Amino acid sequence: MGILNLSPESFYKNSVTNAAGIVGAAQKMVDDGAAILDVGARSTSPWAEPISVGEEKERLLTALKELTGNVDIPISIDTMYADIADAALNAGAEIVNDISSLKTDPRMGAVIAGHDAGAVLMATEKRPGDPLGMGAVISSLTVAVSDAKRAGIDPEKIILDPAIGHWVSEKTAAYDFDVINQFERLLVFEMPVLIAASRKSFLSSAVEKPAEERLLSGLAAASIAAYKCGHIIRTHDVAETVEAMKIVHAVRAAPRL
Repeated sequence: MGILNLSPESFYKNSVTNAAGIVGAAQKMVDDGAAILDVGARSTSPWAEPISVGEEKERLLTALKELTGNVDIPISIDTMYADIADAALNAGAEIVNDISSLKTDPRMGAVIAGHDAGAVLMATEKRPGDPLGMGAVISSLTVAVSDAKRAGIDPEKIILDPAIGHWVSEKTAAYDFDVINQFERLLVFEMPVLIAASRKSFLSSAVEKPAEERLLSGLAAASIAAYKCGHIIRTHDVAETVEAMKIVHAVRAAPRL
């Protein structure tokens, strides 16, 4: 899943594009091996400068107008707001990536179900990404799946995200490394699991590098999680991630000799 980032507020400035350049950025990701594109117009970091829902919607729909018909893989929209999701799905998106697991906007579940769209649900109790430890992650995702089914979302179209990253101040890097170490426990859901570790700040606790220099550490984290059971890797760096995953698949498929 290639990240197309329209938010200048993002923690990783090199990932930022705009509507004028988004088709070229998207096509490069497709050429590099992306199977899904995830388009976001608001930085989801809790420490980012906030923007209005209207600005997020304008950024997103302007970009979607450029993308629709110009890429041939599914487009995911990273938003927590039902009005934006509805407009984006009408404009050609097929998946909604809601980091609040339908909690921020009570109409989100109905919008996704009404479009028969896919849904990425991130581990969330009260605030996006706030579960601490794998037990809390599993508990919150269990609630998220139940809420999504109740809203009418097709269970076959649900993707789960265990919320790797420094989403709340009390969540230290140790929690993220522990979740990655226990990633296989997420197989209990029998649903696709998203790995979203690309260049995130928790990596710096081990390598002490800025986002611009956290490619290799992010690939290492994603590779471990993918080996254990992860299915979809959300990444800023598609070509490098595809190469890393080829090794993961080769190891997993290797015969016992």
